Amino acid sequence: MLYSIFLYQTKTGLLYWEKSFKDQFDPNQAEIISSFLSAINKNVKEMLTNSNKGLKNIEMGDLIVIITEIENLGIDMVNIVDKDDDKAIRKIIPDFIKIFKDNNALFEEFDGNLSKFEVLDSQIVSIIEKNKKLFKIKQKFDTDLKKIEIHPDKRSKFLEERNFLEDRLKNTISLPKKIEIINSIDHIDRKLKDKINIEKNRQRRKKLNTELENTKNRMKYFLEHTKEAINSAIQHSHGKPVYDADFKDAYLNLYSFSSKLKLIGRDDLCAECREIAKIFIDKPAEQVHNFPDLIKKVLNFPEDMESYLN
Repeated sequence: MLYSIFLYQTKTGLLYWEKSFKDQFDPNQAEIISSFLSAINKNVKEMLTNSNKGLKNIEMGDLIVIITEIENLGIDMVNIVDKDDDKAIRKIIPDFIKIFKDNNALFEEFDGNLSKFEVLDSQIVSIIEKNKKLFKIKQKFDTDLKKIEIHPDKRSKFLEERNFLEDRLKNTISLPKKIEIINSIDHIDRKLKDKINIEKNRQRRKKLNTELENTKNRMKYFLEHTKEAINSAIQHSHGKPVYDADFKDAYLNLYSFSSKLKLIGRDDLCAECREIAKIFIDKPAEQVHNFPDLIKKVLNFPEDMESYLN
């Protein structure tokens, strides 16, 4: 019989997803099998790392551990079965691999949210259900499949939450926040097994990530030109007080920089930069003594755009 399936990230040994059928165990085997699965879970990273891509099977008493590398997804699948079921599991491993490839976005766009992999439960269980005679699985397995189905009331709550998040998405300017909301929506859609919206979310996330990268590049551009404009204004002041120099270009670039700060959710720094830009162009008399400090402050703004996202 089949006892457990593990899915790991090849490079790190990070456990993505696991499905165990512990309710199927013979009571006399339960403690032994559970300990064995725990040991596999804790040490699989070392096992996979030391396998040199050659170790595919590990025999432990009456059990066999079958390691299948899926290179183009960067994952390893580990199946634990009775030795007698070795051939049976190998017959359906290609079906498992197809499911993983059909859900390739889970692995390509992994953001640390392991709950997204729950969408694999019903698909994998469906394959095993069709082949349960091969594994001598008891009737209890049928109830496992039913548990995966979503109750109408729960589905309604999921849809209600989804609509709420969609409204928040429409009214949100911050790109990082938008991506965060999309991830939450995607989590719901995966629970609902809504393939159309899952793909829609993937496309929206991809677009937002591109917008975020472009925004950071524009931020860098405007900040660099702000500093250049400040230094140029100082160099061309010809001995006059810095306060009297022409900071028009610095104002324009700093204001543009502040607009991009708003897009990444830094409303606090956006407001501060706009206030400084206004002082650069209006030069109010009460700010004369603050002018050098404001210039120094802007010149010391970090040029690593990632730092503004923290």
